[in-house]
Amino acid sequence: MEGFERFVDDAIEGTAAEFSVSRALRQGVRGPGGATVDRLLKDSDLLWDRVVQPELDSYREQTVAQFSVLLDAVEADEQIEAHRDAILDAGTFAAAIRDNLPAERRRRVEDRLFAHHESLGNAVVPLLESPEDEFWAAARATLEPDVARELIEEQFAFTAPLREHRDAFALATVIDPGELLGGLGLLAPSTLEIEYTDEAIRAMRRAERTVIAEANRELDRRFEDA
Repeated sequence: MEGFERFVDDAIEGTAAEFSVSRALRQGVRGPGGATVDRLLKDSDLLWDRVVQPELDSYREQTVAQFSVLLDAVEADEQIEAHRDAILDAGTFAAAIRDNLPAERRRRVEDRLFAHHESLGNAVVPLLESPEDEFWAAARATLEPDVARELIEEQFAFTAPLREHRDAFALATVIDPGELLGGLGLLAPSTLEIEYTDEAIRAMRRAERTVIAEANRELDRRFEDA
């Protein structure tokens, strides 16, 4: 868990560095919200602190919680499939599937999400069975370098299901412009929905590539005499 949390923290930090508030607002607000967007962008630090950072914090919390549910499923005396609903419900992405998606398409998207988690669960089995309790020590004790590299390349690519089914997801948040802007928000809509799917996927994809590259460099260092 501690090893996984470090990777998640690196991914969150990378996503935060890549995420553009202005691009998310310009792309994600539809209808009569342009003037409000302009006013919000004049205080982007406030928007970051009150909107973006809480979204990132929530994503981190749910991702770590989901991995804990996955580990419990791996250690249970039954197939991971039996824990499908619990695993999907614990994360962020299943809840972000668009409400108007046809049932058959929704099932395919959920299948793709679960397939990624199931693959991750199967990949960490050797680590859990190792007597070592630290990620890299367990990896070195149980995996060949090429297998460890494959685990990193495939399992750390957490945006793959979103990129493959981009139109099926709606990552969005609702803000109260009046609360954020004070008196300047009196003429703004009472609430404003911001969909930031495209910008989130772009930022997360760039972040995950950085995390994968850094993890591979760490792998080379850890396995250099293996």
